[in-house]
Amino acid sequence: MNPAWRVLSAPLIGLFVLAGCGGNEEPKVPTAAEAGVTLKEHITRTFEGAQAKDIKVTDPGGKDVPCGAGKVKRTYAATAKNDIGSGDPDSLVLVMIGALDLVAEYELNAAGQPTVQDVVSKEFRTHIVLSSPARNAMVIRGETDCLLPG
Repeated sequence: MNPAWRVLSAPLIGLFVLAGCGGNEEPKVPTAAEAGVTLKEHITRTFEGAQAKDIKVTDPGGKDVPCGAGKVKRTYAATAKNDIGSGDPDSLVLVMIGALDLVAEYELNAAGQPTVQDVVSKEFRTHIVLSSPARNAMVIRGETDCLLPG
């Protein structure tokens, strides 16, 4: 083995070992307040992506809702209209799912009906329900997981 390689190899191996240690950290758990801000942003951006009009906030959130063991959750909800295309409720839910998919990664939480889809993000600690109760109507409501207040 080349003597220069011996001198350089030990520090380099140590550096690579130390660099690899950082990847096993647990993701930071947000506070309820932080997750609430994310929830509001995801819902707002979903409406924007779905080309919603006449957005009306029905639950402004911003308040801690107790859920036991010293933890709280945050909520947020809004309604909107969409007059693009037929306005069919099944289609509008698909449009909202597509728009949300461009915002953040959410997984199907429970098998829904064509006009209601329940999704969850483990990363952001948020849960969203997308629905269309009538032609041209869009409803999105959400809540955070039970988290420490903040």
